[in-house]
Amino acid sequence: MALSRLPDNTASGPVQEGVGNVNINAAGIGNIGGGSLLDAIEGLFPVRPEGPANLRQALLRLLNQNVVITTQFESITGTLIRVERDYVVIVETTSNVVLIPIRKIESVTAA
Repeated sequence: MALSRLPDNTASGPVQEGVGNVNINAAGIGNIGGGSLLDAIEGLFPVRPEGPANLRQALLRLLNQNVVITTQFESITGTLIRVERDYVVIVETTSNVVLIPIRKIESVTAA
């Protein structure tokens, strides 16, 4: 592949340099055989349906209910009073307030 200098007016329109089925335009966006590079990369990694977004949705459904949240270190039982972007707040029966990062939650069950 020979390197070539792009003209100074590349911002005005797409300029593409192609190699086989791989194309990259002047904006740096590439595709392979008609699909995007991002699609190709994402296809290499399995989708985790139990990921943080879905776990957060499940936690929102349990808001203001008694729950048992299990982490690597312990299980916390209490009323789920807040679900924030990256943590939850539980009030235990002893009135202790516990903040738990969502990424540390292994399981959640209704108590």
